[in-house]
Amino acid sequence: MTPRSTWVLAIVGLLGANVVAMVILAVAANNGTNQVIPDYYAKAAHYDDEMASSATSQALGWHVALVIAGGTIDAELRDATGQALPGATVRVTGYQRAHASDRFDVALAMTSPGHYRGATREHRGWYDLVAVVDSAGAHYTQHLAVEAR
Repeated sequence: MTPRSTWVLAIVGLLGANVVAMVILAVAANNGTNQVIPDYYAKAAHYDDEMASSATSQALGWHVALVIAGGTIDAELRDATGQALPGATVRVTGYQRAHASDRFDVALAMTSPGHYRGATREHRGWYDLVAVVDSAGAHYTQHLAVEAR
């Protein structure tokens, strides 16, 4: 075999391996579902409303901490002074990033003052969530990214 034919075979082999790798990746990445962020156009069209809601929520100074584990969502609510926020209505909506078209909406029940819990799917991975809290006539919204373990 001549040095020229060796180089030609090496280049053709590398190009062929690249094509095979791209086909494998394309097949593995296509799980048949739409992976576009849900309602992305509506979110963009109502950006000013979202900013106003965010400013109102920041003025309240409340904080929501969410944990997803074992098929449950646990929330801890605190007011601006750090005190537990009992008696609130809490809803969590969102989706797992790997399954963006599979949204969920869960109402959480109070388990103790400032602590709320609800059931969800048992999937590991990152979730994009929106926690909505209504208490004593006030409305609070917080966007979170949470990893379920």
